[in-house]
Amino acid sequence: MSYLKILSARWLLLFTALSLVTASVSAEYRHADIDRMLQSGQEPDGVVIELISWDDQTWNWAAPMITDLRRQLQQRFPAIEVAVVSHGGEQFQLTKESAQEQPEAIAQLSLLSDEGVSLHVCGTHSSWKDVPDTAYIDIVDVSPSGPAQINDYIKLGFQHILLQKPLE
Repeated sequence: MSYLKILSARWLLLFTALSLVTASVSAEYRHADIDRMLQSGQEPDGVVIELISWDDQTWNWAAPMITDLRRQLQQRFPAIEVAVVSHGGEQFQLTKESAQEQPEAIAQLSLLSDEGVSLHVCGTHSSWKDVPDTAYIDIVDVSPSGPAQINDYIKLGFQHILLQKPLE
């Protein structure tokens, strides 16, 4: 009977370990374009991540995704440059006034900025809402045009990635 208990305990331990591994793997964000880059083995000159969202809490889901996708890229291509261009309603969540509503996400974006990730917002969109460049937090670069900024990166050889909110 003790043999059965030992065998059962081993199966329980194996099942628990597999559950934990599966949980950690499923927490990794997937993006088809990133997966293709990683599988190709061809290091791009960089990656520009486009974000256009009207979700009130965009950065709470986008900052962890950007962080994780960048980590995946850097594991394969350690020197890869990453830039983020935000040009939807979410860009206004990066103003000094609004940033306090998503403190963890802003802290994550600050860390990315410290590590060399460029974060741009659209100046044209800002002008439509009468939001001056000085209204944004310090880590934000206000580009004259978000779409033009993306095209500039593409001309430099960066691969374009459109980031969207994951399905819940």
